[in-house]
Amino acid sequence: MRDGKLICAFEEERLNRIKHWAGIPFRSISECLKYEKINLKDINVITVNSNPYSNIKEKIFYTINSKNLINDVSSFFKRQSKKLSLKKELEKYFKTSIKGKIIRYDHHLSHIASSYYLSGFKNATGISIDGFGDFCSLAIASCQNNKIEILARTFYPNSLGVFYEGITQILGFKNYGDEYKVMGLSAYGKPMYKKKLEKIIEFDPFKFINLNLKYFLHTKKNFDYKFKGTPKSKPLIDKKKFLKLLSIDNKKLNQFETKANIASSAQKIFEEIFFKIVQQSLRYYRSKNLVLSGGCAMNCLANGKLSSQNIYKNIFVPYCPGDNGGAIGSALLSYNKKLSTKSFQNPYLGLRNNNKKKLINFLKNNNLKFFEYSNYKKINQKLVSELTKKKIIAIFRNNMEFGSRALGNTSILCDPRLLNAKKIINSKVKLREKFRPFAPSILEQDVKKWFKTSIKSPYMSFVLKFQNKKKNLIPAVCHIDQTGRLQTVDKKLNPYFYDLLKEFKKKTNVPMLLNTSFNENEPIVENQFRAIKTFKRTSLDFLVINNFLISKKNVK
Repeated sequence: MRDGKLICAFEEERLNRIKHWAGIPFRSISECLKYEKINLKDINVITVNSNPYSNIKEKIFYTINSKNLINDVSSFFKRQSKKLSLKKELEKYFKTSIKGKIIRYDHHLSHIASSYYLSGFKNATGISIDGFGDFCSLAIASCQNNKIEILARTFYPNSLGVFYEGITQILGFKNYGDEYKVMGLSAYGKPMYKKKLEKIIEFDPFKFINLNLKYFLHTKKNFDYKFKGTPKSKPLIDKKKFLKLLSIDNKKLNQFETKANIASSAQKIFEEIFFKIVQQSLRYYRSKNLVLSGGCAMNCLANGKLSSQNIYKNIFVPYCPGDNGGAIGSALLSYNKKLSTKSFQNPYLGLRNNNKKKLINFLKNNNLKFFEYSNYKKINQKLVSELTKKKIIAIFRNNMEFGSRALGNTSILCDPRLLNAKKIINSKVKLREKFRPFAPSILEQDVKKWFKTSIKSPYMSFVLKFQNKKKNLIPAVCHIDQTGRLQTVDKKLNPYFYDLLKEFKKKTNVPMLLNTSFNENEPIVENQFRAIKTFKRTSLDFLVINNFLISKKNVK
């Protein structure tokens, strides 16, 4: 970030190819410095979206009253010493001294900043909800005149994020960040276990979330949540007690129908508590605008339903509501001069060094056919022609998206009218569960014509119901519950993708395409050479790199 403007941002997992990697992002820092042609010693301020001294009273009070006092104290100091050794680690890696200040900001304050400052709202209510960060799982804040004040919190061990992650593990999705699978699965079930699951979590009007700790393991002596490398957690919910509560056994739990019903029940409980938290936030600060952040703000199903509740007139969710966005939030908090907010609203922040000469040589060495079009409008016309012939096309264009969504620059696209598109894409490249939906990217001005409600969703943050008369026209992007997680595309944010959708609409009268991330069961591809390698080893029909159309056969 330079002079109030966001220049670039990279996620470490894209560069080291380890999904959800946690730790000091050395490679990402190197990429940013390389782009600016500067050294670490030229940096004035380094910010971190975690402060060991946040909520210190609550930490001490909980530790003193803990049954695992010695264990809690030792693990607390171990975590803090790691956080405070950042300067030493950076200087060792970059072999230089750091002249700039290192400033640590509260985890949830950073989350809310990443949403408020990107929203463009003068004033808003800020809500951050996640698993935990700085001993806190929820924060409500007033956001006005560029200042954020946290007014209410939920502290450890109560957490809506822990509840949902625990259910995710119970359903057999063991990897960190698999909660989106539960969302997709929930549409196939009925909330028949809802009443029983309400015994393990409830809404509390004062602390917002209350977990029945009898069913949870995260406060137990031997519990370990590893945040180094790939995040790993021991089970958060006691499976034996959980099965007894639901009156089922392991065999029944492993049946698809049971899993779908549990997912549906958990999603329903999540939504009800989420809506009550949002409603309760009006007690602390009244605004017509709401900005959401934290990992729980990635629950697009809940966001979509919230948009029709009319609690707030405007709802904003950034492209990076998770901990990646906390990095941006903490940087924003450190800057007290004029901000260029438009630079922060742009999600295409991973600057790519696309060397044309190297690309051509690499394509020739890999025996690939290619043709360079004079401009993006020409290549888009060709793409529309191929898309209507049932071709699956990978796009790798300009700068990489920051955040977990592919927003048209690192995407796999196909015609949403294809009946068997899910089967084709899963067999050709994605290799993922059959129940997971694909997203529709739609021209912003056409949302009202295709969905029952209308909202701006440039970062795929909301799931909405399709209109009854439209849903059968686009089976590839309409989920079993008649919904779609839409990306609204406008000309200013991505003129290339906007033009492609416009051309597709001109030919088909359908203003959308199926859009899924360009990867093969791994982090999204990060450079043109990996894009080519992924293209070669999969059954994708075409690859676009800027204005190059690439094929294994012929391109003309």
